[in-house]
Amino acid sequence: MSYQLILCEKPSAAMRIAYALGGTKVRRERYKGLPVFWLEIEGKRAAVVPALGHLYGVQQNSTGWSFPIFDLRWAPLKDRRKRAWIGAIAEMAKGADSYVCACDFDVEGSLIGYTILRYACGGADIKAKRMRFSTLTKDELRSAYKSALGRLDYERAYAGKVRHEVDWIFGVNTSRALMDAMGRAGGGFEVLSAGRVQSPTLHALYKREVAINLHVPDPFWSLNNEVVIKGARYPAEYKVKEFFSRKDAEDVAERCKGKTGRVKDVVVRSRRAPPPPPFNLGDLQREAYRVFGYSPSKTQRIAERLYLSAAISYPRTSSQKLPQSLGLGRIIERLGRIERYREVARKILEEGSIKPREGRLTDPAHPAIHPTGTLPKRMSGEEGRIFDLIVRRFLAAFGEDAILEDREAVVEANERDSFKVRARDIVELGWTEYYRPYVSWRKTGGPRFEVNDEAILARVDVEDKFTSPPERYTASKLIAYMERQGLGTKSTRAEIIDNLYRRGYIEGREIKVTDLGFAVVGILKRFFPEMVSVKMTSALEEDMAEIESGRRDQVEVVLKVVDTIKPVFERIIEKYEEIGEELFEVTKRLRMNELGPCPKCRSGHMRVVRSRKSGKRFIGCDNYPNLCNFSFPIPQRGKVSRGNANCSVCGFPVIEVRDNWKIWRFCVNEGCPSNKK
Repeated sequence: MSYQLILCEKPSAAMRIAYALGGTKVRRERYKGLPVFWLEIEGKRAAVVPALGHLYGVQQNSTGWSFPIFDLRWAPLKDRRKRAWIGAIAEMAKGADSYVCACDFDVEGSLIGYTILRYACGGADIKAKRMRFSTLTKDELRSAYKSALGRLDYERAYAGKVRHEVDWIFGVNTSRALMDAMGRAGGGFEVLSAGRVQSPTLHALYKREVAINLHVPDPFWSLNNEVVIKGARYPAEYKVKEFFSRKDAEDVAERCKGKTGRVKDVVVRSRRAPPPPPFNLGDLQREAYRVFGYSPSKTQRIAERLYLSAAISYPRTSSQKLPQSLGLGRIIERLGRIERYREVARKILEEGSIKPREGRLTDPAHPAIHPTGTLPKRMSGEEGRIFDLIVRRFLAAFGEDAILEDREAVVEANERDSFKVRARDIVELGWTEYYRPYVSWRKTGGPRFEVNDEAILARVDVEDKFTSPPERYTASKLIAYMERQGLGTKSTRAEIIDNLYRRGYIEGREIKVTDLGFAVVGILKRFFPEMVSVKMTSALEEDMAEIESGRRDQVEVVLKVVDTIKPVFERIIEKYEEIGEELFEVTKRLRMNELGPCPKCRSGHMRVVRSRKSGKRFIGCDNYPNLCNFSFPIPQRGKVSRGNANCSVCGFPVIEVRDNWKIWRFCVNEGCPSNKK
């Protein structure tokens, strides 16, 4: 008997979709390792099957380590489990007479569904329907099934297809060129990479690092002041913020400290502070970094888990809009059943008008991130924190404007010197009451200022200062920079930053470019500056957006990329020797003596090595393979350095691995009892 095949992106999503469409009469089985959910929909048999994310990827069509290479194809990924699932889905497709793509409704989800239906299911993409949903709630999934589009969203899938192909052409070719050039110069094998988005992002960090390194601190002096008015103490700002002579600052302090002045002028301003818009992915990543210190990639992973548990809507969105079609009142009612949101939900519903404040950004596929009104049965502490942040931001969008009163008094100490004193009162809490504890505003308090009030200059201290270099980027600020410049997509930015850490190009929570990162950017800037061009990368993003909207042809864009990058690769080939020698010198300097003598052979040195086969790093001896086979496993992320002292248990060297938030310490004697701790 034939059946309908419903394809999902992940196993957890498949289970939710199956039980939403089939109710309690779902039968689960495994077919060659593939989870299959059997059900009936209006008398028709259906099988819901999941993928494991991407099952197909871009690969070189020919064999060998050649460069440059433009001959590519879409083929099954080499992961053994994914290949087994492709075979099982292909077998399942033989018994199907209709198909539905129920993968996530975004570029990547559409591409996943398209490639599986096209390649594994024998061209079934031409007769498949497309479900469109933003949450995995039962009501929305049933509605999405009934109103499924009559064809796949090819434009969105093609945009994803071109992005993967373009990134492959840029990334694989340039990375191979760097590694091959270094190998020819005698530098051995080192995993190096450059990419269409990765390289201009690294270049932005490089420019900031150069500005920091070139900064020469200039001395200046300022005054640290406090004024007492009607018994309340306030910080005060002198009319001159920076002095370039210490004597000038000291003269002011001598004239004013301890003296009594008068309030000469008072200005009171009332202003409204509207609620913040609901979260899109970038906003959520920045706020989670500010509040919890979570990296963008960590926030994204947590949000995706909450989505798969049907607690929130699809997180990979750029929208700040909450359309009324979401049933906003029903969501708030459901949140009101949760104790900690009950009072806020009641207040919003009593207002009567369920109209949120929205931002200007939109997304053609999904609304802003919002709770579904369902509280998951189990949440980790991290998931609970992100869930609470999303819920309170959603509720805050329905709040009234907060009303602030800013007061400013000009204190005249004498005929020559005056100070400004500022205070703030929160007159109406408005939305800030709903967004607690994530609002940082505080009122100053104290009595109102009035003209001729006595003002005691309790403190006027001279402070030595120096001009500061530009601030380093954090991951959160870097995400914001990438958004402004059109680098990457909402889904890929966090992974690009993680990849820069993994490659050893950057380090630290306040991001610092390493020597290796400097070397790679220097080579890119000199020999093929197109790779670090924000302009070229953002123009390609615009091309892919036009493919998604149906205004550009996918083949045309790929051919344009090939024509653009061919001259770049020709210049690389001409400069192979020069590029390789520079990379070899940098990596040799980084390797040698960094971790100290090899504890096994004593004549070699420990260094960080990457496996050519797996790409994973470990500590090895530079006498390998002829004289020494010493090796020691280490975490795959973080800066590796020699510890200050040897192991107190066995006397072997101690290695430290510093990640952004953590430090691991290991004795390189793998059998040492201290490692078991």
